[in-house]
Amino acid sequence: MEFAAGRLLAEQDGPIGWLTFNQPDRLNAVRRDMWDAMPDAVASLLALGVRAIVLKGAGGKAFISGADIAEFDVQRHDAASNRPFTAAVSAATASLLEAPVPVIAMIRGFCIGGGIVVATACDIRICTEESRFGVPAGKLGLGFELDNFIRLQSLVGRGAALEMLATARQLSALEAAKAGLVNSVVPQARLEDAVREMVAMMTATAPLTYAAAKLASRAALDPALRDTAQIAIDKCFDSADFTEGRAAFHARRQPIFKGR
Repeated sequence: MEFAAGRLLAEQDGPIGWLTFNQPDRLNAVRRDMWDAMPDAVASLLALGVRAIVLKGAGGKAFISGADIAEFDVQRHDAASNRPFTAAVSAATASLLEAPVPVIAMIRGFCIGGGIVVATACDIRICTEESRFGVPAGKLGLGFELDNFIRLQSLVGRGAALEMLATARQLSALEAAKAGLVNSVVPQARLEDAVREMVAMMTATAPLTYAAAKLASRAALDPALRDTAQIAIDKCFDSADFTEGRAAFHARRQPIFKGR
């Protein structure tokens, strides 16, 4: 499935829903129409029943090199014009944050600016040894939006997040891992295999358990979600999957979970 005139691609591959940023000639810089299309692209994959969504960049040189600055003179040139742009970005990241399945950023190459925005909205980040990370907002003089900063700070801590904004320097993959920005670093040739292996482990676990855990994680930052998270946790205990899990344990076999 193509979105944003083919600049955003959604494809099912067994249990995986691939979401590809497809503007390699601009190192997958994200245009406004790509931000706008992301909620529909994510919804299309969820409708197919995928067990995980994996985000990647086309071309092998970048995950996402940032927002497409060429559009800023029209789309984002002052506070008033920035508001609808930010609303589009917030809707895009919300589609990832609210997806009930694991969302994985498969990062090869540059993950800069808008790439950090997208990657921090994912649940898990796996990168190559050559990957680079940075937030160059200070070099442009723009404000890094509040929700995006909160997500970054929740991963790397206040000091590291402020250092990234203050210096605008690029972090190596090793520095990103040390800061907690990425879950793991693998050789470039192993990246897709590592992601597929992780998804294979995920598909052996109960979908409702993960959906509840993801809500609980969001509730840690947003107390308004606590009741919703508790409902999801209670749903696990009332599910057929919980019955199946107990039966499989007693029978010493692998459980077959159906997400209900």
